[in-house]
Amino acid sequence: MIPSTASGSLERRRALLLLCLTAQLLLLCLLSDGVTAPKTKPRTSGMATNRTVRITKMLCIEQPYKHSTLQHCEMEQFANGTVGLHISVHIPIVLDYIAVSAKVYYKYTTYRPFMIDWTMEYCRAARVGTFNPTNALIMKVIEESMPDFYYPCPHGNRTYTVFWLLDPKFIPQTLPSGDYRLDIFYRESSNVPLFALQMYGAVRRHGIIG
Repeated sequence: MIPSTASGSLERRRALLLLCLTAQLLLLCLLSDGVTAPKTKPRTSGMATNRTVRITKMLCIEQPYKHSTLQHCEMEQFANGTVGLHISVHIPIVLDYIAVSAKVYYKYTTYRPFMIDWTMEYCRAARVGTFNPTNALIMKVIEESMPDFYYPCPHGNRTYTVFWLLDPKFIPQTLPSGDYRLDIFYRESSNVPLFALQMYGAVRRHGIIG
């Protein structure tokens, strides 16, 4: 016959062992759920797409140009509100250097520089083929919106004719609600503009906080 004290100690050990096994099984279940749950794509908060971007106006600026001739520049707006610019520019000189710059302005009482002021040398970027994030975005815009002109230098000695649109997907998600102006310049090696345009638009966020 087992003494009562030994029996009590054995029962306590059994209870402790059962508790440990239960804890281990619970931990394994949790880990298993954590591994298998991501089989379905997690839902996003929706904040990234909870906005409206509207382009309202486009125009060519800074003409007449010294080394190029602007033959045509006319904005067209479609029934759905999409705005684009018909452009035709003749560049008679050969180019081995093209600086592309994009600068954003935010409208307070007047338009003032805001966040984005990017410049990229296109010929070098196209030649090297590796880009930092800013250059990668500029090159992607050129590739998708002007595919006929997306090739390495030399450029020039031709007429560039395009109907240009800026897809809102290229506009950074970090921009707050407000009215904006975007200035885009193409310059040759002496920093003289070959072509420049100005674009006006608005960003509106939906929800409690705009």
